[in-house]
Amino acid sequence: MNLGASNTTTAGDYKMNVRRGIRYLKGIQDPDQGVFGAKVGQHYMYNHALAALAMTEAYLLSGRDPLLESSAQLGVDFILRARNPYKAWRYESPPNQENDTSVTGWMVMVLESAREAGLRVDMAAFDGALAWIDEVTDPTTGRTGYLTRGGLSAREGGMEAAFPHDNTEAMTAVALLARIFMGQPADHPAIRSGAARLRDLPPKWDIAGGYADMYYWYYGAYVMFQLGGRDWETWNRAMKAAILPNQHRDGACLVGSWDPIGPWGEAGGRVYSTALMVLCLEVYYRYGKVIGSR
Repeated sequence: MNLGASNTTTAGDYKMNVRRGIRYLKGIQDPDQGVFGAKVGQHYMYNHALAALAMTEAYLLSGRDPLLESSAQLGVDFILRARNPYKAWRYESPPNQENDTSVTGWMVMVLESAREAGLRVDMAAFDGALAWIDEVTDPTTGRTGYLTRGGLSAREGGMEAAFPHDNTEAMTAVALLARIFMGQPADHPAIRSGAARLRDLPPKWDIAGGYADMYYWYYGAYVMFQLGGRDWETWNRAMKAAILPNQHRDGACLVGSWDPIGPWGEAGGRVYSTALMVLCLEVYYRYGKVIGSR
């Protein structure tokens, strides 16, 4: 979030916060494997992807600081080794032939950031990611599945009833942003049909109805901003109406934060939820327009 607001290791009001964060990430990185944090549990690949994205963006936005280059490249190299041959990613490294759209979307974001930063990236990784996304995208409905063609998004155990699978297009949004960052044009059939699904399901702070899904809103915001036009105008109005009134404005410990709601709020907690909401609100300036720039 600090990087998105133009704070780097050398500039900005919060440069010391960025430095401390970078120092922490470097401290938990395995110097041989390049992985950030311990390879424990089924979600460590998410942890690595987010840490690697922060490191590659810090490297790029700090003017390709040579003190960050080795750590950033090691993180990228771990991702490249974790990819299934000719396909994408899931929870394991070394890979075990399992793929999912959620992990793959984060890996694409890291590799695209690394490519922009001039780090070494095997371009075949983008081909494999696109092959997976095409495999799980239903050309008839436009929906991208988590594990299967046109399937439903995942849910934390016990959250299915409170936040029904059909109330989100999270995986469709992940796939669309990956397609855009991998160079597919706005008029590509998969992007057009997927965007229509997002357009019909804008952000809504509706906990009782099971529609609140911050993970979906994050990816959807970046997709719709890239597409622009009426799609973005409609999404932006709904997003601001959902997010802004629900930020805590009082309470010493809560001020500035958002409650951990939605299917992943309990698992991620207040920091996770607040980070996603701030990232949504950084969409206006965090990335430039990719569509039409290549």
